[in-house]
Amino acid sequence: MSIRTSITIAAVAAMCCGSAASALPQAPAPVAARQHVSPGENPLVQRWFKNREKRQIELNDALQAARNLTAPSRAVCARLTVATWQMGFGPIVPEVKLRAPVDAGMAEFVRAAQACAAGDLAKMRQQMDEGAALRSAALDHIDEILDNEE
Repeated sequence: MSIRTSITIAAVAAMCCGSAASALPQAPAPVAARQHVSPGENPLVQRWFKNREKRQIELNDALQAARNLTAPSRAVCARLTVATWQMGFGPIVPEVKLRAPVDAGMAEFVRAAQACAAGDLAKMRQQMDEGAALRSAALDHIDEILDNEE
């Protein structure tokens, strides 16, 4: 076999081995080398918000029904109690920075449900107003976290 043929065979073999090696699965990039994803783009955070949506709507509806009371109502107060209770259960938001702001006002809503059940509608409304104010103030903070501006 000539030198020229040997070199050609070696070159073809090297190209084949190189192609085969590049087709093998590559190890994932080190964590530091991966591009950072903002919490708002994190699929786990998005899924958490999506899964919480129905409970949030029920809480909003229960709060509205309670706000419209002109006399104590066991059914409305029970609905508010259950809605506030359900918001406290379920998976924890996967982004640590979001944990406090997404729960802002919930303690006040629980106290509003307790006041409702006790028949103290004035106290219930006061607690609802305080909870709503805390939740409203937390919305900008949540947006900043989701947009990775904090």
